[in-house]
Amino acid sequence: MNHPSSCKAHPYLENVLVLSTAHMPNSNPAFGGVRAVPFEYGFIVFVSELDPIYWLRPIMEIAWRDECTLILFDRDAGVDPELPEFDW
Repeated sequence: MNHPSSCKAHPYLENVLVLSTAHMPNSNPAFGGVRAVPFEYGFIVFVSELDPIYWLRPIMEIAWRDECTLILFDRDAGVDPELPEFDW
């Protein structure tokens, strides 16, 4: 069987930006008009064309640039040194 070298070659796979909850301003932040779903260890945020709330703007810009459909904030995910971190 011949497998493609890129996951994007499969029509049912999407890109997800995975970040630490340290990039959120607090444990239950306002997401403005952007749809966000809480789960036990963070939030799943739907990438949207809406103008994001101040803290979410640089994160949403990365998601737009990298063609992500979701942003996963997880307490065990990595920290991006280029993004602001919040100490809460």
